[in-house]
Amino acid sequence: MVADGQAVQFFAPWFNNMLTRLLFFLVVALGGAALTLQVAWNARLRVATGSPVLTTLISLCVSLLSLVLIWASGVMGRGTLPPFNSVPKWAWFGGIFAVYYLMASLIAIPKIGAAAVFSLVIAGQIVAALILDTTGAFGVPQLALNGSRILGAALLIGGVILIQKR
Repeated sequence: MVADGQAVQFFAPWFNNMLTRLLFFLVVALGGAALTLQVAWNARLRVATGSPVLTTLISLCVSLLSLVLIWASGVMGRGTLPPFNSVPKWAWFGGIFAVYYLMASLIAIPKIGAAAVFSLVIAGQIVAALILDTTGAFGVPQLALNGSRILGAALLIGGVILIQKR
């Protein structure tokens, strides 16, 4: 027979791992919700500015200010700026995709709605993520493409199709 203390010790690593994973899931899900709010707020700002480019510029300036404050606080660590040649050239230009994403979303939301835009964003992310995982491109850990991953992507894309119907 196992004493209660031994049972707690036996299950503690599993339980702590599960709580950590749930916390990460929650943080990421809240990040997704925040992106939806960001695009909705930016779409409203675009009406006032009349320009998706100016709206994106304002959004990125607010993002930069927020990041500078977080960086200055040191709460997430400050890191060091590596020499330009110490990382692949493409690694410096990830921000281009943020600009594209913001601009495309600002242009699309008034025409097709937030749910349609985000379902398409998610579909694009899933397809690209599966390609990155399968190929190991850009230093992403390589993961095999299997039936359950393909089925999951197909179900998500099926959801995208259903969300598009009015």
